[in-house]
Amino acid sequence: MEKRFRDYLRHLDKLDFDVISEEEIWEEREGLELKLTEIHQEMMRLLIPMMALIVCACIFLAAAFGNFFIGSFIAAAVMALAAAYIGLKYRTLVNVVKQLCIYIDKLTVK
Repeated sequence: MEKRFRDYLRHLDKLDFDVISEEEIWEEREGLELKLTEIHQEMMRLLIPMMALIVCACIFLAAAFGNFFIGSFIAAAVMALAAAYIGLKYRTLVNVVKQLCIYIDKLTVK
């Protein structure tokens, strides 16, 4: 998925915003809206499991502090690491959204 967005960002870099027509601007805006919708759906697909893992980590921590069982501490750490990994993937998508917003601003100024 990241490769497709890098290719799309390269396509937007190659555009000359001074000489494109109004029709091309509308086509690019529609393309950007589609890509942003796709990214937002992917972000939601990452956000839901990440929040579930964080809740599970908290539950395991509560159980670990209540019974002081080392297995609960280990499970909480595994859940937290998995949530952090998903959070890093989420952050890369946020950076892609920021880059696409720059191009949206360039197209709306025209």
